[in-house]
Amino acid sequence: MSTDSLLIIGAGGNGRVIADMADACGHWSRIAFLDDAPYPVDDERPWETVGKCGDLSDHVADFTHGVVGFGDNELRARWIEHLQASDLASATLVAPSATVSSRATLGAGTVVMPRAVVNIGVMTGPGCIINTAASVDHDCRLGTCVHIAPGAHIGGDVAIGDRTWIGIGSSVRHGLTIGHDVMVGAGAAVISDLVDDCVAVGVPARPRG
Repeated sequence: MSTDSLLIIGAGGNGRVIADMADACGHWSRIAFLDDAPYPVDDERPWETVGKCGDLSDHVADFTHGVVGFGDNELRARWIEHLQASDLASATLVAPSATVSSRATLGAGTVVMPRAVVNIGVMTGPGCIINTAASVDHDCRLGTCVHIAPGAHIGGDVAIGDRTWIGIGSSVRHGLTIGHDVMVGAGAAVISDLVDDCVAVGVPARPRG
């Protein structure tokens, strides 16, 4: 087995999914969490919590890689900065059941969840989440800490700005540009460009307010 070991910052639901898929990859000799809550070790969370998130520097020597497990984009972005300032390498993780083109480029700390698809020519920034059964088609450009929620589908040649959230079950038409810090609501259908810092909902999706 590899001597690589993985420290996950954040032991909530998203962090547990990351741990579970990392375990399924069979690569890591050790997987553990940092989290401010005292989670017990049990059947659903068999990985130990070795300290609080703020204790990162105390555990760097015990692990080779780290990844941020928070689903919230802004929180994940802040902790990625802390991780990058440490001596841990940022892990990029792909679930065994996901499909990622060998001609796609995943940024450091990006995670691709079970049954997700990332096609040829896609480029993501650091810390992105391509969540369960989501798809990102050819030649898309995703900024830093973008979250494509479960079951969302992004058409080809779409540009998505930093920290944008594409909601569960939503869809984005081919060739669009979506700004930074945008939130697309669950089930929305995006058929035109979206400016920065907006919330867009509905079919078709329109900025709210």
